[in-house]
Amino acid sequence: MIKKILMIALFIGLFSGCVTVDPQGRGYSIAVPIGVINSTLAEKFPVDRKLKYGIISGNLNISNPNVLGQKGKDKLGVGTEFKFTNFLIPDGISGKINLSSGIKYDAGSRNLYLKNPMVDTIKFQNESLLQKLPNGVQNAIGLIVAETIAQKPIYNIKSGTLASGLIKGIDVRNGQVFLTFGL
Repeated sequence: MIKKILMIALFIGLFSGCVTVDPQGRGYSIAVPIGVINSTLAEKFPVDRKLKYGIISGNLNISNPNVLGQKGKDKLGVGTEFKFTNFLIPDGISGKINLSSGIKYDAGSRNLYLKNPMVDTIKFQNESLLQKLPNGVQNAIGLIVAETIAQKPIYNIKSGTLASGLIKGIDVRNGQVFLTFGL
C-alpha cells in the first residue's frame, strides 16, 4: 500500500515537473523552494551574540538572513546583516556579510542546516569607523555570523510523514536544495 502511494505521488510529481531523478541513482528528488527556506530561517532571527577579541568586546546583532540559490553551483549563497556595538561605538558599525554554504541533514530532528558556511565578503557601511577597530575584529565578526547561521535550522521535514523515513540524500545542485527519496 505504501509503495503504491509513493509511486502515485512520484508519478504526479514527475508529470508536474517538480520531481527529478537523482543523478547519483539514489531515487527521486524534490526541490525545496528557497522561499520556504528563507521563511524558516527568518523565524530564528534577529540574534544577539557577544564578541570578544583581545581587549575589544561588544554585542553583535545578526539579522535578516537570506538564502539565495547560485545557478550552476553546488553551494548556497547566504546574505545577512549585522551591527556591532560596544561602549566606544554606541551607535554601532553595521554591514552585510555574504557566505557560501553546503547543506547537512540531522536525522534525529529532521532538520536541514547550513554546512560549513564560509565568508565570501564583508562590507561595512561606514568604513571610517572600521579603521578604529583592530584588524582581527573583522574576521571575528565573520566567524561568529557564519557559526550562528549554521546552528539554526533552515528547513524541517515534518515528522510522521511518509517521506521522512524514505530520505536517501540531501544536496545542493545548481543552486537548489534537493531532497532525494527512495525505497
